[in-house]
Amino acid sequence: MAMGRRSRPLRVALLYVAALAREFRGALLLTGALVVLGAALFAVTPHAALAGRRPGPLLAAYAAWMALFAEVVFSPPEAWYLDVLHALYPLLGLVVLGEGVVRFALLMTSRRRGEREWNRVMASTYRDHVVLCGLGHLGLRVLEELRRRGVEVVAVERDPAARFLPAARALGVPVLVADMRDDAVLEEASVRHARTIVVATSDDMANLEVALDARRMNPAIKVMVRFYDQQLAAKIQGAFGIDDAFSSAALAAPAIVDRAVAPPARRG
Repeated sequence: MAMGRRSRPLRVALLYVAALAREFRGALLLTGALVVLGAALFAVTPHAALAGRRPGPLLAAYAAWMALFAEVVFSPPEAWYLDVLHALYPLLGLVVLGEGVVRFALLMTSRRRGEREWNRVMASTYRDHVVLCGLGHLGLRVLEELRRRGVEVVAVERDPAARFLPAARALGVPVLVADMRDDAVLEEASVRHARTIVVATSDDMANLEVALDARRMNPAIKVMVRFYDQQLAAKIQGAFGIDDAFSSAALAAPAIVDRAVAPPARRG
């Protein structure tokens, strides 16, 4: 168990790096293709700077990489195609690498502001977590209790002006502000790798739709759904194979009765 806890930060770090690689895969693939092409051209050309020898693979790749930044490693170029390369690569480097740097800067900025892009990248690193949909009164209480017990959570809230968004973010969980009925949003919340989804909004039909989508995307996930109508909750639980369909009013009633029949606190 201790070994698992020690290895977990490394696993999360690797998943985060993989998420960033997916985020910038276009720029990375194009940059890699340019370096490989440039390295091949350098590698087949004898260079006076190397006493007429051809460079090895690493040196050729270095020359191609530096060409993206308008740096000439072998001067002067020994062939016309290397002249063309040195003319085009700085422009391609400005477009490809510059766009990647700008996007990465925006990602880092959105991290500080708690915006969706950063939360989406972080949510993609989660495994064996709980997806919580809806950050109303009930959703926030569920979130607080899950975090108190050390359970990792990805939260989804449709309303960008929701009252409890700041409180949820203060708990340090990724919060996706988006419509949970969109499959892409459930993908961003890593529902395929989640252990449980708790759907706790005030819209019964939306809750049912999300529950069915989650089950379709991850047949092994435990599905818990809130319904205002207690009788409807019981019927839907059996009909749709939902693990736990509950009414918040029914859950609250026992707690209220417990308080009502408890001996009054002594005064004075």
